[in-house]
Amino acid sequence: MSEKTTSFVKTRPDRVRKQYKKQEEFTLYGWNACMSAFKARPESLLRIFFSRARTSQLKEVKAFCGENKIPYRQLDQESLNKVASGVHHEGVVMVVRPLPPQSAHRLIRGKMPDKGLVVALDGIDNPHNQGAILRTCAFFDIEGLMVPGNGKATAIPSSAARMAEGGLEEVPVFTSSDLSSALRDCREQGWFVVGADADAKETLFSAKIKFPAVVVMGNEQEGLSSRVKQRCDTRVRIPGKGQSLNVSVAAGIILAELDRRRKNSK
Repeated sequence: MSEKTTSFVKTRPDRVRKQYKKQEEFTLYGWNACMSAFKARPESLLRIFFSRARTSQLKEVKAFCGENKIPYRQLDQESLNKVASGVHHEGVVMVVRPLPPQSAHRLIRGKMPDKGLVVALDGIDNPHNQGAILRTCAFFDIEGLMVPGNGKATAIPSSAARMAEGGLEEVPVFTSSDLSSALRDCREQGWFVVGADADAKETLFSAKIKFPAVVVMGNEQEGLSSRVKQRCDTRVRIPGKGQSLNVSVAAGIILAELDRRRKNSK
């Protein structure tokens, strides 16, 4: 065996360990995202970094770290930027155990409230839109958010978690490798599937919608995929005079209207 091959064999286990370690950690940043995680699941905290300005506001967290031998450290702005891989950390970065997403099948086979609402994302991979929609879902007490994925890794990136402002801790995230099939299963369970479609004939405010319901939001450039459109019981548009709405804004309008309906329905 050559020296080069021998070196590769020796270093490979270290690479594997680092890979598994990375999968077992999730970096949260932003004040609301971090503090919501700490309040909801303090046992998941692995280490925390913060600015001098946040020191006095983190007395409870630092006390918890001291009692449980969890590392914490005050850093300068440049170091915090590196840890967070960005500048929008608001002076606090937490490394936590991730919340592994569950399979959409678990959501669909579970017990759904009679007036339950679920949101599904079709091709939306922009983390800012994902996070904003997740935040809106938390505001309206949505039962779950379905996103593309295979359920084996964290489905929501750190930047989306920051945008969600703590919504990641309030709304369960479910993954589906085939959204069209998942929506078919939703319909078999008696759920009403509503697709947001700017070209739809029906408007949001005139459409008849039943509960429980699934709201499907499509990619801003391409809209809903053809297979997903076929699974919708109805497709609706938001009436307006402008060219288009940001998808997270559209989601907020649709969820506000459906939340109003389910609260007013008998």
